[in-house]
Amino acid sequence: MNLDPEIIKVKQIADIIHERLLHQETVTCYVGSNAATPTASIEALSEALSSGNPKIPFMKMVHLLLQGPVPYVAEGLQDRVMTYSIFSTGDVRKAANEGRAYYLPCTLANLDSLIGKDRAFEPDVVLMKVSQNELTGEFSLGLSVEALHTAIDHAEIVIAELDQSMPFTQGQSVVDAQSIDYMIHENVKPVYEFPAPDFENLSGEEQRIGELIAENFIKDGITLQAGIGKIPDAVVGTIKNADLKDLGSQTELYGDGLMLLEKEGIVTNRKKKVNLGYSTTSLIMGSRDLYDFVHMRTGVQMRPSSYTNSAETIRKNSPFISINTAIGVDLFGNVWADFIDPQRYYSGVGGQPDFIRAINDHVYGTPIIAMKSLTDKGKSKIVKMHPPGISLTASAYDGVVIVTEYGIADLRGLTSGEKAFAIASIAHPRFRDEYLRHIYEDPMFTKPAWPTANQAGRGVRLYDGSISLAADQ
Repeated sequence: MNLDPEIIKVKQIADIIHERLLHQETVTCYVGSNAATPTASIEALSEALSSGNPKIPFMKMVHLLLQGPVPYVAEGLQDRVMTYSIFSTGDVRKAANEGRAYYLPCTLANLDSLIGKDRAFEPDVVLMKVSQNELTGEFSLGLSVEALHTAIDHAEIVIAELDQSMPFTQGQSVVDAQSIDYMIHENVKPVYEFPAPDFENLSGEEQRIGELIAENFIKDGITLQAGIGKIPDAVVGTIKNADLKDLGSQTELYGDGLMLLEKEGIVTNRKKKVNLGYSTTSLIMGSRDLYDFVHMRTGVQMRPSSYTNSAETIRKNSPFISINTAIGVDLFGNVWADFIDPQRYYSGVGGQPDFIRAINDHVYGTPIIAMKSLTDKGKSKIVKMHPPGISLTASAYDGVVIVTEYGIADLRGLTSGEKAFAIASIAHPRFRDEYLRHIYEDPMFTKPAWPTANQAGRGVRLYDGSISLAADQ
């Protein structure tokens, strides 16, 4: 038995699918994601689909966020290939908004329920990247584990690009050679790199949000999850100056901010109840410094997202603080992050609901939604009611904490009227009075005892620090 993958050229991918799967009407392909997007394979398969040579069955492409070009979402190819995107940006986001790709809502904890044995998107083919340990010859999934082990276990054809620009990561990223059918060595494009956040030059809004979270929720020994985006990164950057120690890290996405906290000796993972002594994540994405840091590092270990995002694992590592951001929040406490409005799809739910629902009881920790009060165009991110028809990453009954640059609204245990008042209280001053008047006049909200001008309502802590904002004027 040959234990080594067969070496092929990237242009042979379509030929292999043709030869082995032409008898099928439809072929489902699971694609590795994020910084480890196998762009060379995507482009080669797209070229074959566009030319119709060789003839291959209708393709269903299933994946999380893909970086770089995704030519198979181009207009006119939908009779040959269709995308089912669980998280999107760039080409795929545009295609989904124009009806040329499907958005497939699913949290990261539940990916296996989509692609497991006899499930709706059980894969026939896997396209992915691997790196190789020069000393042992072992292969690693590197920067993207997510649900790839499940996909590999059920696929008939597994094709990997060998990319030595990708770090060799530890933990459950290691994949045996026998599980890979074909390997591509030539014309592989390097992993995607992104500039590290500028933690020394945060905006006033970001500094305020970071200060509020660090002072009120981050304590020695807590376990931390920080989502993707400028605000969670800014919060992490602020933590480094807060005289904290022995934090733990369990997250779906490990970035430059968490690396910084490890380098500073703030994240040590000494107090974690499970995975003691190392950070756990299912994805890594960021700068070249980050990739060099995680290379062969036992202190940062990969796990499938079904593990990193499972309620059981999260709760075992309590007290747990989850920091994510959102597109908007309404006065009922509904939160959304994947749609701007029903006609404008933005990204995906990711793992935000997994962490929110795992720790919405005080005994386990605090799920935080941190966001600036205004969009870049000056519109309020806090609105009276969420856009109808969009999905929610947190509902009014989920116990979340909302943080803006104006304060904290801890919604846990509040009535609907108290929630509305708390959320309105941390809106931008330009909109705050309008929202408070709306709450007072709307009979839908059973009225709490309204605080006076010098008092905050239940669950509210207004920013009382020294950082001033030009927008306050």
